[in-house]
Amino acid sequence: MPTPIARFTEGSIARHVLAMASTSALSLLAVFMVDILTLVYVSRLGDQRLLAAVGLAKTLMFLNGAFAAGVVIAGGALLSERIGKHGGRRLARLVTHLLLMVLAVAASVAALEWLAMAPLARWLGADPGAYASARGFVCMTLAASVPVALAQMSAQLLKAQGHVRLALWVLLSGALTLAVADPLLILGLGMGLQGAGWSCALAALVSMLVGLYWLKRHLGLALRLNARLLCLHIGRTARLAVPAILGNLAMPVGISYLMITLAGLGASALAGMAVVDRVLQLGYCVYFALPTALVPVLAQNLGAGRHDRVRQAIAFTARGVVLYGVAFWLLVLLAGPLVADYFHLQGNGRDIFLTVTRLGMGLWVLFGLDFVAQSLFLTLGRAWWVPTFGWLRGTLGTLPWVYAGAHGHGASGAVLGMWLGNAVVALLAIITAWRLLRRANQ
Repeated sequence: MPTPIARFTEGSIARHVLAMASTSALSLLAVFMVDILTLVYVSRLGDQRLLAAVGLAKTLMFLNGAFAAGVVIAGGALLSERIGKHGGRRLARLVTHLLLMVLAVAASVAALEWLAMAPLARWLGADPGAYASARGFVCMTLAASVPVALAQMSAQLLKAQGHVRLALWVLLSGALTLAVADPLLILGLGMGLQGAGWSCALAALVSMLVGLYWLKRHLGLALRLNARLLCLHIGRTARLAVPAILGNLAMPVGISYLMITLAGLGASALAGMAVVDRVLQLGYCVYFALPTALVPVLAQNLGAGRHDRVRQAIAFTARGVVLYGVAFWLLVLLAGPLVADYFHLQGNGRDIFLTVTRLGMGLWVLFGLDFVAQSLFLTLGRAWWVPTFGWLRGTLGTLPWVYAGAHGHGASGAVLGMWLGNAVVALLAIITAWRLLRRANQ
């Protein structure tokens, strides 16, 4: 069996954080870009119902991903801590058990979504025509979400041992496969939306197989199961996974209320928010990647008792978050009018976009530090702070602020109001995490 190496406990902690954050962000960026390309290819089919079908499928996959991501982050933390303690015994069995856990969670959620597809489609606002067009495609994407979850777990477990480049290629292999298969199947072979479904399934399988291959080579996989150890591993993983999942599920609450508010203010407001979302996805993928990138580094050093390196990692990451956030804010501040012109934004949509580039983007420095705080909660034994602040952000940190902003300043006030409320909650989370870190170092 391969011998685990606690790579994050030696060498430059800044280099480890940079490598983990940059590779995680690059894989997210690749996924975002390919998703956008899929929409472009489907839009060329000339049927708005097909675009609605893609939107429905992506929403269901997001819900599935919220559950799987919690298990993935928890699994990476558990394995990193074990490696930090130089616990090489039964490591292959732990890896296999973690893969089985994420498989069970992703498959169960996909099955429930499939059974509830029709009422979910109505609840999400899909008309009967869109639902009829979406059914086959959604079924294929739900099936694909299972190997996607296994690929994500494989990548996270490789990161836990410091194989960040291999982890990146696990996810990039799927994105590259999708980038090639989408135009070939959708347009080249004339398969339309079903071609998009087949390309999604193919990309998921490729990514999963690449991930399992590298896991077998570098960490090992156990072929025999041990029921007692499996139950033990499930219990330890659930301590982190359940809070992480509940935290992920809080996010759609506030966003849904914002979108309902903007829908009442006209199509231009929704168009402006759509452009804002794309800018956030592309510009702040580094922030979104922080929990999966930072948790293995922190957990491995905590397992090794290297609290000094944990403090160094947090300090370096916090400085990087602030510098990156300010730099990107200045960039969008200068480029905002050009981007608004490129997407032909008018009325409320243009007001929303220009307002957030001038004022709202500065608040994302706090949101980046909030992701660092979440990583600390998950590794310092305070995982339940993640859903606590998550649901506080999605309810009291959103609903009254959006209502007041919309009534006082229209569409742009609604968006800025949500971000201001979220920033207040983020500040509370940052202060709590800072005090927790100080207490842990005493």
